[in-house]
Amino acid sequence: MADLVTQDYVLNVVKAAGAISTPMLASLITAASAAVEQFCRQPFAPDRYIELYDAIDQPALLVRHRPILAINSVTLYPTGPNPRVYDGASFDVRSELGRISFAPNAGGSFYDWYGGAGFPAWGLDAIQVDYTAGWGFLVAAQAAISPGPATVPVSAVAGITQHQSWSISAGTVLTVDPGLSNTETVTVQAVQNGSLTAVFAQAHAANCQITGLLPPADVQLAVALAVGNLINQSDLTKLRESQGKTVGYEYVTRAGDLIITPEIRHLLLPWQEVIV
Repeated sequence: MADLVTQDYVLNVVKAAGAISTPMLASLITAASAAVEQFCRQPFAPDRYIELYDAIDQPALLVRHRPILAINSVTLYPTGPNPRVYDGASFDVRSELGRISFAPNAGGSFYDWYGGAGFPAWGLDAIQVDYTAGWGFLVAAQAAISPGPATVPVSAVAGITQHQSWSISAGTVLTVDPGLSNTETVTVQAVQNGSLTAVFAQAHAANCQITGLLPPADVQLAVALAVGNLINQSDLTKLRESQGKTVGYEYVTRAGDLIITPEIRHLLLPWQEVIV
């Protein structure tokens, strides 16, 4: 779980909430972020996933999490006597759709591939996908990053203007944007005491970004509105409207207490996960 929006963003959306305390606002943002993830039935923070899929009779595979930041590897027949492993370069990726397909000339034989599509056409758990997906980006603040392994202090950006913390684990594959037209991927080796150790293929200038994708604007707005619905109430309270009657006031700092209004539901519907 990660906060999907910043305090600055919420205060900008909810103009009258400037007097709210920072700890309470942070608590409400976390609760609203959790409620949004629960409603959408998917996590949003970047993470690495290793998943098994049954064989498919079509050329493209939809993975369970999006947007895709990197395909680490795909293994066909992972439990068989002769598993076939392909790296990310073998695939065309539609990041925002969570869809992958074999790139032209990726290889394969007629006997195990479906009509040239690439993926097996029969068998349970015939496809294993190792990939990284989610929204968010890290900023690596260092005078220079040398090629090869490097340890850099990082702070995570969960929104537009304010830095907050992400949880990034070893093995995560991120994309480096050196502020030029080209990008590259790096693999995180370790995270400790606010520093990240990763392998870089080339040197980078100061303040290069290790990037993924920001949470989409409608998700950020939904979180801000969920918080706004609460902090506009007197004394940061919310009537238990979900029960259809007034049963008193209480502080709302838990995801289960937040109400997804029709307005917020409309914003989040495109992001609601349908693959379980």
